[in-house]
Amino acid sequence: MIARNRNSLCEEAKLYYYDFLSDESRGLIPESISDHIEQCQQCQEQIDQLKVVLSQTDGVKPEQGQVSSAITTMLKLHFAYIGERVTCETVRPFLPGLLDPALEIRIPTPITAHLDNCKQCSEDLEAIRELNLNHKQLCRLSQFLAEKPSDDSVSCSQARAATLCVALMTFRETSAAVLKHFCTCPNCRNALYQYRESVRTDLLHSEKAQKEFPCEEVSATDIFDYCLPYGIDPAADQYAKFRESLTLHLCSCPTCLAKMQELHRTIYNIADRAESEVVTIYHIDESAKVQAVSESDDLYAGFPISVEIASRENKVDVEKPVPTIDFTTALKRKVSATNLKPLLKAGIAVAAVILIGFALLFNTPTTKAVTIKQIYKAIEKVKNVYISSFVPDKIEPTQERWVSRTLNIYMTKTGKEFVLWDIPNGTKKIRHMDTSVTETTPLTDDSIASVERKMSGSLGLMPFYDISEIPPDAEWNRADDEILEVAEEVEIYDLKWTQKRYAGSPKFKKWRVFADAKTSLPQRVEWYKRFADDAEFVLETVMVIEYLDESEMMAVIEDASF
Repeated sequence: MIARNRNSLCEEAKLYYYDFLSDESRGLIPESISDHIEQCQQCQEQIDQLKVVLSQTDGVKPEQGQVSSAITTMLKLHFAYIGERVTCETVRPFLPGLLDPALEIRIPTPITAHLDNCKQCSEDLEAIRELNLNHKQLCRLSQFLAEKPSDDSVSCSQARAATLCVALMTFRETSAAVLKHFCTCPNCRNALYQYRESVRTDLLHSEKAQKEFPCEEVSATDIFDYCLPYGIDPAADQYAKFRESLTLHLCSCPTCLAKMQELHRTIYNIADRAESEVVTIYHIDESAKVQAVSESDDLYAGFPISVEIASRENKVDVEKPVPTIDFTTALKRKVSATNLKPLLKAGIAVAAVILIGFALLFNTPTTKAVTIKQIYKAIEKVKNVYISSFVPDKIEPTQERWVSRTLNIYMTKTGKEFVLWDIPNGTKKIRHMDTSVTETTPLTDDSIASVERKMSGSLGLMPFYDISEIPPDAEWNRADDEILEVAEEVEIYDLKWTQKRYAGSPKFKKWRVFADAKTSLPQRVEWYKRFADDAEFVLETVMVIEYLDESEMMAVIEDASF
């Protein structure tokens, strides 16, 4: 009997790493492979690395775990096309998901490889990006783009009878099936478009005065449901009455109707666009030399993959190691984020091997990269800290704060006044630097709760108290567009988001952090704002942070004469 080569078993085992981590799939692994994995130190080490990349369970909240599960499923759907001919039709339903910050994929996949080489799909992606849709809207758009022709329970004549209700956005007088028909039937949605266009034209020629309304604030997010009512069930819409003021305005405002018509064209032009000539085929090539990105201009340098470019006429004969899946069903299962089951695919297992080597998914940092999640976690572990706040062009701080989580003490200095909240002793002390008098008052339960909140979480250093509050359209990027002289171990990142306001134009916000590359702790943070008419962001506040030990904290309190 010839013994199998141990290295050969390791190579075979790689295809089962992902299943080895799943209780449901482990029993499907061949016994010889399962025994090898359990006894092989090298395989165990790689599985441990994969576990870290895929789960990152330490300190992850339940909702974050759900996001990780959704990302994992999205990745499976991408890698189900290894070795397949990927066309625009294949890629189109994936486009909205690629713009969801919570589902960011940071390794090249068969889907992203097509985007890298297809100008038309890239332009579609950018068109959707400019809409700034929220998570639920991106999910519904994915479902719509994944829709395939099927038997429709609603006829065109039935749908046309509801045109007025749909145009007036009184969906409660229609049904989910009718709304879906208007989205999926080119003839009926074109009739709806023409009806709205005639209404808009009449309004332009009408002398009827328009009521004052902040039309400039009406965004694609606000009107998306009325342009793409796919997946909306009017019978279950509890918030319809709260949107009546908006819908009444939309129906009578030519400016806002023009926005709706433009959004209509954007969505359905993407859905109806003809296939480009670009066809890509993504291959796993583990024999490829892994080359550092900085040493090569190759877009996929550092990854054991190759991407074959073909045209529609070029019928490439390729092996298909991974069978295609019913993408429509799988994607809808993903966006509902419920009952997600592992897909036992060899291609997914190979993708897992790629993850082990590069650890670039789920916001896992590349070399010397810091994620906003790491910063939040690092601040949560801080024991003693000094924070000084400044306004631009001022040398003296506007406020100084000392926080000790070990001593349970919070102290501030504003101008010449010190205030000390001593939670263990239940007292609040106030002392002015010009006098030797200290005023002491007992802390109420509300005061203690308020101070404890200030001492918990992100200590006021982050733009949002909790990471879950960050808007889905916020952008987190390294500040590479400016020349900034900082210490070698410090890296600079920007978080940008839009603060919508009821009156006036939106305010654009930017939060910049100077973070230690090793500890992820912020050394300095800056807050910026910009209005629509401003050319550049304007600096508002700067915070400088120093981390103290307990003895240094005690010395500060003594110096303050408390």
